[in-house]
Amino acid sequence: MIVVLAVLALIGVITYQGVQRRSSEGVVTQTASDALKNLQVYFTFNRSYPSNVADTEYKPPLTAAVALYTNTPQLPVYSNLTADQNAQLFLNACSGFMPIAVGSTQYNTACVYNGNNAHIKGTVASNVVIKGPTIVESDFTLTCGTVCDEVQQKIIDIFKAQGGTFPLIVPKNGSTLPAPSSMSNIGVATRFCLEARSAQFDDIVYHATSENQKLDKGPCLADAELHYP
Repeated sequence: MIVVLAVLALIGVITYQGVQRRSSEGVVTQTASDALKNLQVYFTFNRSYPSNVADTEYKPPLTAAVALYTNTPQLPVYSNLTADQNAQLFLNACSGFMPIAVGSTQYNTACVYNGNNAHIKGTVASNVVIKGPTIVESDFTLTCGTVCDEVQQKIIDIFKAQGGTFPLIVPKNGSTLPAPSSMSNIGVATRFCLEARSAQFDDIVYHATSENQKLDKGPCLADAELHYP
């Protein structure tokens, strides 16, 4: 009887994990698809791609990490952000520098809000959960050594340069961003790579580019011309 119960429990765990995986993959693919459609509409009216997906009036879900890389040098600056918009701007900045990897070693992969916390998904050693709902600048600490220290500072610097401020208040939903109050180094973005990742499963990641305009499995490929913001 004990063996039977153990087998049934194992089957239950495997089934649950399968359901969780399919659900997470569905969220990621739907997020990437919706974000891609909004980018296409945005380009139709502006003849340029934005620096943030949230600039297209798309509210990305908090359960998938979304990053947009373009070939423009522009840096949008926002003002009078609500608490939710400020938190969204930070999430965009954090996701824009993911994944953190050196060679074949990958440390952190995704930035999401989970409940009242911020979660920077990583391996056992580099996984970071920042308890909220109020997060001050000193709370945001990555833990994989020098490479993470550098990325951590870049995220903070870009977030602040775009008008973001600490403390962060962890939101309950994703937010759009208002029109930028100013733009520095204005340029026209003609290329992009959009990437959506699961916060639960490292291998669930999809991307789309301005060249193919459709979803493909896997991350954005290295491209010296594309960057965030």
